[in-house]
Amino acid sequence: MPSDKNQFDKELFTPYFEQWQLVRGEIEAFYNQKDSRAVELMKIACQSYCELLELGGTAYDDRKEKAVFVLLPLNGEERFEFIKAKIASHYAFVQLDALMIETKKKVARLAIRKK
Repeated sequence: MPSDKNQFDKELFTPYFEQWQLVRGEIEAFYNQKDSRAVELMKIACQSYCELLELGGTAYDDRKEKAVFVLLPLNGEERFEFIKAKIASHYAFVQLDALMIETKKKVARLAIRKK
């Protein structure tokens, strides 16, 4: 995990967002064709998203009384669980795409705050 000093250096997170942009169209096309390769690529994308969240670190959430990933968007835990549970559904792709967009915005916001 990066040090606190550069924890939200956008450059550390850029490869994850670039990779998603490279595969998102392919995943969507596979879902539209009802091709099982969509599920395989989604599993890889989910693993990559987990790595992205881990890179951002955790913080203690008093309301949940546990450590949570700093980069998770609103209702991110529940939404990510939905994605994993319904990975064969096109809606899982839609939800992962939304999480990636929201996470990218959160990284940008936190990167500005850390400067």
